[in-house]
Amino acid sequence: MSALRLRAPAKINLALEVTGRRPDGYHDIDTVMTTIDLADDLRLSPARALEVVLSGAESKDIDPVDDLSGRAARALAVAAGREPAVRIEVTKRIPSPAGLGGGSSDAAAVLRGLNVLWGLDWPLTRLSEAAATVGSDVPFFLHGGAARCTGRGEVVEPLRDLRPLRLLILVPPVGAMANKTARRYGALTPHDFTDGHRSWRLSQRLARGAPPPTNDLVNVFETVVERTDAELLAHYASYRAAGAPQLHLCGAGPAVYVFVHEGARVADLRRGFEALGARVLEARTLPRAAAQAIAPEP
Repeated sequence: MSALRLRAPAKINLALEVTGRRPDGYHDIDTVMTTIDLADDLRLSPARALEVVLSGAESKDIDPVDDLSGRAARALAVAAGREPAVRIEVTKRIPSPAGLGGGSSDAAAVLRGLNVLWGLDWPLTRLSEAAATVGSDVPFFLHGGAARCTGRGEVVEPLRDLRPLRLLILVPPVGAMANKTARRYGALTPHDFTDGHRSWRLSQRLARGAPPPTNDLVNVFETVVERTDAELLAHYASYRAAGAPQLHLCGAGPAVYVFVHEGARVADLRRGFEALGARVLEARTLPRAAAQAIAPEP
């Protein structure tokens, strides 16, 4: 096989709770996520050594030397006892850092692709062990679709695919925050910790094929933003005033999403949000099979 092409989809958090701080310094989380059809594109091909090539409008501030896709290739090579000889070409379309998981999804796509390209034929459980060493969200992206994730995020319980839901992603015009996710976690207090019940309740609904109820779409970092980031709060308030009453934070942000009805005047909504400085991306929830697709290059 000369080369493979893969899709690396973004994700949204339908629920995100933090249940406590661990002795190793990480936090235990309870989250329900789903992949969406906003995606990076990857091409993997044999090479004499590891090469990572990034392109696309969202690649300009990412260092290919330290990109998660390359880290994933090195982690799998170590686990398989071989050299990470592969050329990884990533066309970046997922904004970063936005809370959409683009880097983690690229890493998972590399693991899935190299499992085929290198002829490893490892089961998902074994690939997940390598994935967890790269990043907490990477095991989720190995599965794709909808899933409940616990532990640091590496314990994945796949759920039924959601029926297709339409959404708009709004990316506020703010500068990138250094060590954003670590700073969000560092701002948590014990009062922010919950027992994971709302994530569990949401997962039970999805397992029955029911749509996610708005009241269970929670994200602990929304509370952190309210306490610590007046600039973001001002942007979110303006989006609500422009027609998005139910905004939901993507991961640790700063992007937010809003579900829209099929009959909604999306073009009008989009113009209104863009007039306020937001980047607006249209998306739909993406089922597991589409998230895992691998195509040999002709």
